[in-house]
Amino acid sequence: MISKESLDLAWINEISKKYRKADRILVEKVIMALILLEKLADSGLDFIFKGGTSLMLMQKEPKRFSIDIDIIVPQNTTFDSIFDKFLSDDGFFKYELQKRKTESLIQKYHYKFFYRSTINNNRDDNILLDILVENIEYENIKELEVNSPFVKIQNNPVKVKVPSADDLLADKLTAFAPNTTGIPYEKGGKSRSMEIIKQLYDIGNLFEDIENIQAVRKVFNKMAAVEMKNRGIKEDIGKIHDDIKETALCLSTKGQSDGCYYDELVNGISRVSAYIFSEKYDIEKAIVDAAKAAYCSKLIETENSKPLKFGNHEQILKSEIKAPFNTKLNKLKKSNPEAFYYWYQIYILEIG
Repeated sequence: MISKESLDLAWINEISKKYRKADRILVEKVIMALILLEKLADSGLDFIFKGGTSLMLMQKEPKRFSIDIDIIVPQNTTFDSIFDKFLSDDGFFKYELQKRKTESLIQKYHYKFFYRSTINNNRDDNILLDILVENIEYENIKELEVNSPFVKIQNNPVKVKVPSADDLLADKLTAFAPNTTGIPYEKGGKSRSMEIIKQLYDIGNLFEDIENIQAVRKVFNKMAAVEMKNRGIKEDIGKIHDDIKETALCLSTKGQSDGCYYDELVNGISRVSAYIFSEKYDIEKAIVDAAKAAYCSKLIETENSKPLKFGNHEQILKSEIKAPFNTKLNKLKKSNPEAFYYWYQIYILEIG
Protein backbone atom coordinates (compact mmCIF):
# COMPACT_ATOMS: atom_id res chain seq x y z
CA MET A 1 0.00 0.00 0.00
CA ILE A 2 1.09 3.58 -0.64
CA SER A 3 2.15 5.29 2.57
CA LYS A 4 0.57 8.62 3.55
CA GLU A 5 4.14 9.90 3.90
CA SER A 6 4.26 10.01 0.08
CA LEU A 7 2.30 13.27 0.29
CA ASP A 8 4.60 14.91 2.83
CA LEU A 9 6.19 18.10 1.55
CA ALA A 10 9.68 16.80 2.39
CA TRP A 11 9.13 13.67 0.26
CA ILE A 12 7.78 15.65 -2.70
CA ASN A 13 10.77 18.00 -2.49
CA GLU A 14 13.13 15.02 -2.42
CA ILE A 15 11.56 13.48 -5.54
CA SER A 16 11.64 16.82 -7.34
CA LYS A 17 15.34 17.19 -6.58
CA LYS A 18 16.06 13.62 -7.72
CA TYR A 19 14.46 14.21 -11.12
CA ARG A 20 16.18 17.36 -12.38
CA LYS A 21 14.17 19.76 -10.18
CA ALA A 22 10.92 18.47 -11.62
CA ASP A 23 7.77 20.53 -11.16
CA ARG A 24 6.54 19.71 -7.65
CA ILE A 25 2.90 20.10 -8.62
CA LEU A 26 3.39 17.41 -11.27
CA VAL A 27 5.21 15.19 -8.75
CA GLU A 28 2.23 15.50 -6.41
CA LYS A 29 -0.16 14.75 -9.27
CA VAL A 30 1.71 11.53 -10.11
CA ILE A 31 1.46 10.46 -6.46
CA MET A 32 -2.27 11.22 -6.33
CA ALA A 33 -2.82 9.38 -9.62
CA LEU A 34 -1.13 6.28 -8.18
CA ILE A 35 -3.24 6.58 -5.02
CA LEU A 36 -6.37 6.67 -7.20
CA LEU A 37 -5.10 3.63 -9.12
CA GLU A 38 -4.56 1.78 -5.86
CA LYS A 39 -8.13 2.54 -4.77
CA LEU A 40 -9.43 1.22 -8.09
CA ALA A 41 -7.40 -1.97 -7.63
CA ASP A 42 -8.80 -2.45 -4.12
CA SER A 43 -12.39 -1.81 -5.22
CA GLY A 44 -12.90 -5.12 -7.00
CA LEU A 45 -13.62 -3.39 -10.34
CA ASP A 46 -12.53 -5.52 -13.31
CA PHE A 47 -10.31 -3.30 -15.47
CA ILE A 48 -7.14 -3.06 -17.54
CA PHE A 49 -4.84 -0.15 -16.72
CA LYS A 50 -3.35 1.43 -19.87
CA GLY A 51 -1.80 4.68 -21.09
CA GLY A 52 1.19 6.76 -20.07
CA THR A 53 0.85 6.19 -16.34
CA SER A 54 0.88 2.42 -16.87
CA LEU A 55 4.15 2.90 -18.76
CA MET A 56 5.57 4.64 -15.68
CA LEU A 57 4.92 1.43 -13.74
CA MET A 58 6.53 -0.72 -16.44
CA GLN A 59 9.76 1.26 -16.55
CA LYS A 60 12.38 0.61 -13.89
CA GLU A 61 13.32 4.26 -14.24
CA PRO A 62 10.32 6.36 -15.34
CA LYS A 63 11.06 8.94 -18.00
CA ARG A 64 8.12 11.34 -18.14
CA PHE A 65 5.23 12.49 -16.00
CA SER A 66 1.83 11.04 -16.67
CA ILE A 67 -0.91 12.34 -14.41
CA ASP A 68 -4.10 10.70 -15.71
CA ILE A 69 -5.48 7.24 -15.13
CA ASP A 70 -6.77 5.41 -18.22
CA ILE A 71 -8.65 2.15 -17.81
CA ILE A 72 -10.67 -0.23 -19.96
CA VAL A 73 -13.62 -2.07 -18.46
CA PRO A 74 -15.24 -4.95 -20.37
CA GLN A 75 -18.77 -4.01 -19.35
CA ASN A 76 -20.65 -1.05 -17.97
CA THR A 77 -21.31 -0.78 -14.26
CA THR A 78 -22.54 1.69 -11.64
CA PHE A 79 -19.30 3.54 -11.03
CA ASP A 80 -20.67 5.99 -8.45
CA SER A 81 -21.29 3.25 -5.88
CA ILE A 82 -17.62 2.29 -6.20
CA PHE A 83 -16.21 5.81 -6.27
CA ASP A 84 -18.16 6.95 -3.19
CA LYS A 85 -15.88 4.68 -1.14
CA PHE A 86 -12.75 6.51 -2.39
CA LEU A 87 -13.59 9.73 -0.56
CA SER A 88 -11.84 10.63 2.69
CA ASP A 89 -10.72 13.65 4.70
CA ASP A 90 -7.04 13.19 3.84
CA GLY A 91 -7.32 12.26 0.16
CA PHE A 92 -9.97 12.76 -2.50
CA PHE A 93 -12.93 14.71 -1.17
CA LYS A 94 -15.23 14.67 -4.21
CA TYR A 95 -15.53 13.45 -7.79
CA GLU A 96 -17.44 14.70 -10.82
CA LEU A 97 -18.50 13.15 -14.10
CA GLN A 98 -17.37 15.37 -16.99
CA LYS A 99 -19.78 15.61 -19.90
CA ARG A 100 -18.05 15.90 -23.26
CA LYS A 101 -19.32 16.05 -26.80
CA THR A 102 -17.93 13.26 -28.94
CA GLU A 103 -18.57 11.85 -32.39
CA SER A 104 -17.10 8.47 -31.48
CA LEU A 105 -19.35 5.45 -31.09
CA ILE A 106 -17.24 4.12 -28.25
CA GLN A 107 -18.64 4.42 -24.72
CA LYS A 108 -16.41 6.65 -22.60
CA TYR A 109 -16.64 8.23 -19.16
CA HIS A 110 -14.46 11.03 -17.82
CA TYR A 111 -14.29 11.62 -14.08
CA LYS A 112 -12.35 14.21 -12.11
CA PHE A 113 -11.26 13.31 -8.58
CA PHE A 114 -10.52 16.35 -6.43
CA TYR A 115 -7.96 16.75 -3.66
CA ARG A 116 -6.36 19.63 -1.75
CA SER A 117 -2.81 20.27 -2.90
CA THR A 118 0.00 20.25 -0.34
CA ILE A 119 2.17 22.16 -2.81
CA ASN A 120 -0.38 24.71 -3.95
CA ASN A 121 -1.51 26.13 -0.58
CA ASN A 122 -4.32 23.61 -0.08
CA ARG A 123 -6.04 24.72 -3.27
CA ASP A 124 -8.28 22.24 -5.03
CA ASP A 125 -6.64 20.18 -7.77
CA ASN A 126 -7.77 17.05 -9.57
CA ILE A 127 -6.81 13.80 -11.27
CA LEU A 128 -8.59 12.72 -14.43
CA LEU A 129 -9.89 9.16 -14.74
CA ASP A 130 -10.78 8.08 -18.29
CA ILE A 131 -12.90 4.95 -18.61
CA LEU A 132 -13.44 3.10 -21.88
CA VAL A 133 -16.14 0.43 -22.03
CA GLU A 134 -15.05 -1.97 -24.75
CA ASN A 135 -13.68 -5.41 -25.50
CA ILE A 136 -10.06 -6.01 -24.58
CA GLU A 137 -7.98 -6.16 -27.79
CA TYR A 138 -4.57 -6.70 -26.17
CA GLU A 139 -2.68 -9.95 -26.73
CA ASN A 140 -0.68 -10.17 -23.53
CA ILE A 141 -2.07 -8.98 -20.20
CA LYS A 142 0.16 -9.13 -17.14
CA GLU A 143 0.06 -8.00 -13.53
CA LEU A 144 2.21 -5.22 -12.12
CA GLU A 145 2.59 -3.91 -8.60
CA VAL A 146 1.43 -0.36 -7.97
CA ASN A 147 4.91 0.73 -6.99
CA SER A 148 7.09 3.56 -8.21
CA PRO A 149 10.09 5.66 -7.16
CA PHE A 150 7.54 8.45 -6.66
CA VAL A 151 5.83 6.82 -3.66
CA LYS A 152 6.70 5.21 -0.36
CA ILE A 153 5.27 1.73 0.08
CA GLN A 154 4.20 0.11 3.34
CA ASN A 155 3.33 -3.58 3.57
CA ASN A 156 2.58 -5.29 0.23
CA PRO A 157 1.75 -3.24 -2.87
CA VAL A 158 -1.51 -4.00 -4.67
CA LYS A 159 -1.42 -5.31 -8.24
CA VAL A 160 -3.16 -4.18 -11.43
CA LYS A 161 -3.58 -5.74 -14.87
CA VAL A 162 -1.72 -3.94 -17.66
CA PRO A 163 -1.02 -4.58 -21.36
CA SER A 164 2.47 -5.73 -22.30
CA ALA A 165 4.96 -3.21 -23.67
CA ASP A 166 4.33 -4.55 -27.20
CA ASP A 167 0.57 -4.10 -26.75
CA LEU A 168 1.06 -0.58 -25.46
CA LEU A 169 3.32 0.25 -28.42
CA ALA A 170 0.56 -0.82 -30.81
CA ASP A 171 -1.94 1.31 -28.89
CA LYS A 172 0.28 4.39 -29.00
CA LEU A 173 1.02 3.98 -32.70
CA THR A 174 -2.70 4.27 -33.46
CA ALA A 175 -2.70 7.43 -31.31
CA PHE A 176 0.19 8.95 -33.31
CA ALA A 177 -1.96 9.39 -36.41
CA PRO A 178 -3.53 12.83 -35.93
CA ASN A 179 -5.54 12.87 -39.16
CA THR A 180 -7.15 9.42 -38.77
CA THR A 181 -7.27 7.38 -35.55
CA GLY A 182 -4.95 9.44 -33.38
CA ILE A 183 -5.03 12.49 -31.17
CA PRO A 184 -6.04 15.44 -33.39
CA TYR A 185 -3.99 18.62 -33.66
CA GLU A 186 -6.89 20.56 -32.18
CA LYS A 187 -10.01 19.74 -30.21
CA GLY A 188 -12.59 22.15 -28.88
CA GLY A 189 -10.48 25.07 -30.03
CA LYS A 190 -7.50 23.93 -27.97
CA SER A 191 -4.17 22.66 -29.28
CA ARG A 192 -3.52 18.95 -28.66
CA SER A 193 0.02 19.01 -30.04
CA MET A 194 1.62 18.26 -26.67
CA GLU A 195 -0.51 15.11 -26.33
CA ILE A 196 0.64 14.01 -29.79
CA ILE A 197 4.28 14.46 -28.79
CA LYS A 198 3.71 12.52 -25.56
CA GLN A 199 2.64 9.56 -27.70
CA LEU A 200 5.69 10.02 -29.91
CA TYR A 201 8.06 10.10 -26.93
CA ASP A 202 6.54 6.92 -25.50
CA ILE A 203 6.76 5.18 -28.89
CA GLY A 204 10.46 6.01 -29.07
CA ASN A 205 11.07 4.41 -25.69
CA LEU A 206 8.85 1.38 -26.26
CA PHE A 207 10.48 0.72 -29.64
CA GLU A 208 13.78 -0.02 -27.90
CA ASP A 209 12.20 -2.93 -26.02
CA ILE A 210 10.15 -4.60 -28.77
CA GLU A 211 9.93 -8.32 -28.03
CA ASN A 212 7.54 -9.52 -30.72
CA ILE A 213 6.74 -7.32 -33.72
CA GLN A 214 4.12 -9.85 -34.84
CA ALA A 215 2.22 -9.28 -31.57
CA VAL A 216 2.50 -5.52 -32.12
CA ARG A 217 1.11 -5.97 -35.65
CA LYS A 218 -1.82 -8.09 -34.51
CA VAL A 219 -2.90 -5.65 -31.80
CA PHE A 220 -2.32 -2.61 -34.03
CA ASN A 221 -4.54 -4.03 -36.77
CA LYS A 222 -7.32 -4.89 -34.32
CA MET A 223 -7.21 -1.54 -32.56
CA ALA A 224 -6.97 0.39 -35.83
CA ALA A 225 -10.07 -1.36 -37.17
CA VAL A 226 -12.01 -0.61 -33.98
CA GLU A 227 -10.94 3.05 -33.96
CA MET A 228 -11.86 3.55 -37.61
CA LYS A 229 -15.29 2.02 -37.04
CA ASN A 230 -15.91 4.13 -33.95
CA ARG A 231 -14.95 7.32 -35.79
CA GLY A 232 -16.99 6.52 -38.87
CA ILE A 233 -13.90 6.23 -41.09
CA LYS A 234 -14.01 3.79 -44.00
CA GLU A 235 -11.81 0.90 -42.97
CA ASP A 236 -8.46 1.20 -44.70
CA ILE A 237 -5.57 0.60 -42.31
CA GLY A 238 -3.17 1.80 -44.99
CA LYS A 239 -4.48 5.33 -44.36
CA ILE A 240 -3.27 5.11 -40.76
CA HIS A 241 0.19 3.98 -41.85
CA ASP A 242 0.28 6.88 -44.32
CA ASP A 243 -0.78 9.26 -41.55
CA ILE A 244 1.99 8.05 -39.22
CA LYS A 245 4.57 8.31 -41.99
CA GLU A 246 3.50 11.80 -43.10
CA THR A 247 3.45 13.11 -39.52
CA ALA A 248 6.92 11.66 -38.95
CA LEU A 249 8.13 13.15 -42.25
CA CYS A 250 6.83 16.54 -41.21
CA LEU A 251 9.13 16.50 -38.19
CA SER A 252 12.06 14.83 -39.91
CA THR A 253 12.15 17.32 -42.80
CA LYS A 254 11.44 20.23 -40.44
CA GLY A 255 8.28 21.20 -42.24
CA GLN A 256 9.39 20.52 -45.81
CA SER A 257 6.71 17.97 -46.65
CA ASP A 258 3.15 18.20 -47.96
CA GLY A 259 0.19 18.82 -45.67
CA CYS A 260 2.47 19.53 -42.75
CA TYR A 261 1.68 21.00 -39.32
CA TYR A 262 5.30 21.51 -38.33
CA ASP A 263 4.77 24.58 -36.14
CA GLU A 264 2.11 22.72 -34.15
CA LEU A 265 4.43 19.77 -33.58
CA VAL A 266 7.33 22.03 -32.55
CA ASN A 267 4.98 23.76 -30.12
CA GLY A 268 4.13 20.35 -28.68
CA ILE A 269 7.82 19.53 -28.24
CA SER A 270 8.37 22.81 -26.41
CA ARG A 271 5.38 22.31 -24.10
CA VAL A 272 6.10 18.66 -23.30
CA SER A 273 9.51 19.49 -21.82
CA ALA A 274 7.95 20.14 -18.39
CA TYR A 275 6.69 16.55 -18.36
CA ILE A 276 9.96 14.85 -19.35
CA PHE A 277 12.27 14.70 -16.34
CA SER A 278 14.76 12.07 -17.52
CA GLU A 279 16.41 14.16 -20.24
CA LYS A 280 16.25 17.38 -22.21
CA TYR A 281 13.88 16.67 -25.08
CA ASP A 282 14.35 18.73 -28.23
CA ILE A 283 13.56 18.65 -31.94
CA GLU A 284 16.52 16.38 -32.81
CA LYS A 285 15.43 13.73 -30.30
CA ALA A 286 11.85 14.04 -31.50
CA ILE A 287 13.07 13.44 -35.07
CA VAL A 288 14.68 10.17 -33.94
CA ASP A 289 11.43 9.10 -32.28
CA ALA A 290 9.48 10.09 -35.40
CA ALA A 291 11.75 7.90 -37.53
CA LYS A 292 11.24 5.01 -35.10
CA ALA A 293 7.46 5.46 -35.26
CA ALA A 294 7.48 5.49 -39.06
CA TYR A 295 9.78 2.45 -39.18
CA CYS A 296 7.64 0.49 -36.74
CA SER A 297 4.56 1.36 -38.78
CA LYS A 298 6.30 0.19 -41.96
CA LEU A 299 7.32 -3.09 -40.29
CA ILE A 300 3.67 -3.68 -39.41
CA GLU A 301 2.44 -2.74 -42.88
CA THR A 302 4.96 -4.91 -44.75
CA GLU A 303 4.65 -7.83 -42.29
CA ASN A 304 8.38 -7.76 -41.71
CA SER A 305 9.24 -9.74 -38.59
CA LYS A 306 12.69 -8.51 -37.60
CA PRO A 307 13.20 -4.90 -36.53
CA LEU A 308 16.75 -3.62 -37.00
CA LYS A 309 18.37 -1.29 -34.47
CA PHE A 310 20.81 1.56 -34.94
CA GLY A 311 24.28 0.93 -33.58
CA ASN A 312 26.73 3.49 -34.95
CA HIS A 313 27.46 5.86 -37.83
CA GLU A 314 29.34 3.20 -39.81
CA GLN A 315 26.03 1.47 -40.57
CA ILE A 316 25.01 4.31 -42.90
CA LEU A 317 28.30 5.33 -44.57
CA LYS A 318 27.29 3.96 -47.99
CA SER A 319 23.54 4.50 -47.63
CA GLU A 320 21.59 6.95 -49.78
CA ILE A 321 17.86 7.52 -50.17
CA LYS A 322 16.84 8.03 -53.82
CA ALA A 323 13.73 9.38 -55.56
CA PRO A 324 10.81 8.90 -55.63
CA PHE A 325 11.29 8.56 -51.85
CA ASN A 326 11.78 11.90 -50.07
CA THR A 327 15.45 12.69 -50.73
CA LYS A 328 15.41 15.59 -48.26
CA LEU A 329 15.92 12.88 -45.62
CA ASN A 330 19.52 12.47 -46.82
CA LYS A 331 20.33 15.64 -44.87
CA LEU A 332 19.84 13.61 -41.70
CA LYS A 333 22.85 11.46 -42.55
CA LYS A 334 25.15 14.10 -41.04
CA SER A 335 22.84 15.96 -38.69
CA ASN A 336 20.97 12.99 -37.17
CA PRO A 337 22.48 9.60 -38.13
CA GLU A 338 20.12 7.52 -35.98
CA ALA A 339 17.02 9.06 -37.57
CA PHE A 340 18.53 8.62 -41.05
CA TYR A 341 19.21 4.94 -40.30
CA TYR A 342 15.53 4.23 -39.62
CA TRP A 343 14.33 6.23 -42.61
CA TYR A 344 16.78 4.31 -44.78
CA GLN A 345 15.30 1.04 -43.48
CA ILE A 346 11.85 2.32 -44.46
CA TYR A 347 13.20 3.21 -47.91
CA ILE A 348 14.61 -0.31 -48.35
CA LEU A 349 11.28 -1.87 -47.34
CA GLU A 350 9.38 0.37 -49.77
CA ILE A 351 11.56 -0.33 -52.80
CA GLY A 352 11.52 -4.04 -52.00
